[in-house]
Amino acid sequence: MIVDIAIQSAKDGNLVPFWDGFQLHSIYEPEKEGISIAEKCLAQVDDFDKPLLVLGLGFAYHILPLLDKFKDIFVAESCHQLISKAKEINFMKPVFEKCQIVSELSEAPYLPEFHLLVLRSENRFQEKFFCDIQEAVKANNKSFTPELNQIRVLVNSPIYGGSYTTAQYVVSALESIGTCVRMTDHAAAEPLLMKYMGGSGNQRPEANNALIEQLTGLLSETLWHDIQAFKPHIVLFIAQSPFTDKLMKDLQKAGIVSMYWFVEDFRRFNYWKNICNSFDFFYMIQKGEFEEILQKTCRTKWGWMPVAAEPRTHKPVKITEDEKAFYGSDISFMGAAYPNRVRFFRRFNKINLKLWGTGWTEAEMPNYIIPLKNKRISTEQSNKIYQSTKININLHSANPNDHILTQASSSRDGLYESDQMIDHYGDFVNPRTFEIAACGGFQLVDDRVAVRELFDADKEIVLFSSVEEAIDKANFYLKNEDLRQKIAKAGQAKTMKLHTYELRLSNMLKKVIHHSPMLSARVLSETEKVNDFLKKINDKEFEKLINSIEPAMRCSYQAIIEKVKSDVNHADSGYLKKYEAMTMLLETFFTGE
Repeated sequence: MIVDIAIQSAKDGNLVPFWDGFQLHSIYEPEKEGISIAEKCLAQVDDFDKPLLVLGLGFAYHILPLLDKFKDIFVAESCHQLISKAKEINFMKPVFEKCQIVSELSEAPYLPEFHLLVLRSENRFQEKFFCDIQEAVKANNKSFTPELNQIRVLVNSPIYGGSYTTAQYVVSALESIGTCVRMTDHAAAEPLLMKYMGGSGNQRPEANNALIEQLTGLLSETLWHDIQAFKPHIVLFIAQSPFTDKLMKDLQKAGIVSMYWFVEDFRRFNYWKNICNSFDFFYMIQKGEFEEILQKTCRTKWGWMPVAAEPRTHKPVKITEDEKAFYGSDISFMGAAYPNRVRFFRRFNKINLKLWGTGWTEAEMPNYIIPLKNKRISTEQSNKIYQSTKININLHSANPNDHILTQASSSRDGLYESDQMIDHYGDFVNPRTFEIAACGGFQLVDDRVAVRELFDADKEIVLFSSVEEAIDKANFYLKNEDLRQKIAKAGQAKTMKLHTYELRLSNMLKKVIHHSPMLSARVLSETEKVNDFLKKINDKEFEKLINSIEPAMRCSYQAIIEKVKSDVNHADSGYLKKYEAMTMLLETFFTGE
């Protein structure tokens, strides 16, 4: 949270903080006002052994009179600038010595009972944080951390494109790590979207923009329908997935954690500016400059998480001799014909080189083979290409205009080669880098900072900085098969160990759980209710049936009924009737209806 905290002197000489121009205490007599607030609080106290929870630090005029009254005082304050300013004030020293400052939800203590004092001048700025803290301190049992198989995650898919494929990999990865996952699939909306997308922004007819907004609203309603049916703990949005402001407010009211994975270049797709603060957690694939920008603009939790390989999808496959002849070559490139790539391969000029992907034409590339002209390449085909090719060229897309608007980038000398083909300062790694490695393919990758952070050059991957260097290294590794295979195997091992979607999603979820005490409290409540119910009915056979359901769904009436119906040993109507009654009781037990 970035806030302008200014300090002025009140009429009585005391210091008063201003939050973005709004005073947090009386500008006349803040000390007298603080005493009045404290006295009103004391009038409500029935037991001084109970801790005091104060919402809002200010400059503590409302807290100072209470320091000797309570054994434990916790102060919820999410504005780090205000905390920093307060620590510079001498009369605040006893407050920091006596009180525990809670600036993050993950720091919330467990307070089953407490007295409450609210600094109302701060409530307008921190209403959500204050509400979350009040719930967290009552429910935050720090001894309980949910397992990943106790979590329900709903993935909101994009409509089409590369991020749609990423959403599919995410679902597969969540299944692999045992998380209960569903996906709201919006792919059926692609024809409608394409129909009304014609032209960009200002060129598109206003009526079409209105129709796209209505389509987005409809897809958000579809997502909300799935949320109500599945009751997820977390909704994970992938770049370009549709949603509305109303949906985000509904998620917040429902206490559902929202995550966004921005798997795109922030310079090229700048819509992140309008959405990053709408989510509880925002993840991106770029470091460096983007981190500096988010530090200043993003008020929610954010973090770096690059893309990866999906082992169940990106893997060596059996290839027939005919397939090897079709997909194989000495050198190949798989990807769209972006301008920097076209310029690169015009100069590369090597025989037995195949180009795969959209945009490549024989007119522009007369010296190369283009087996599937201007067709999208499926994942299965990609695996065969990577595996059958001796040397896979992996050249990231690079557009110099992407960097013009950024201060840090505009001052760089030599950002691109003179003919603008290679971005040496690239701050993200494309999915192809991990996918080629996972398939056991050897690759030559354009040298960029982000790649060096994830792979060891010349041991797990080979880098090039110019067309000439790429040609030299291609010639060298074509002649040295043993070394080529050794590097490919090392890159594959590194990818399987550190760069899979399973690892990425596991790390993301663990961080979300750590910083979401209300999520843990919700899972704990569900678990305790199921256990209490099983104790009440005391039926070992029914308990065994419940425990055979995946942990995250044991509180679901529908999941239990479906399990009973699918169990061939329990097919008789008497058994079904008995357990329908039990599960209906369970549903009543959960909802209180």
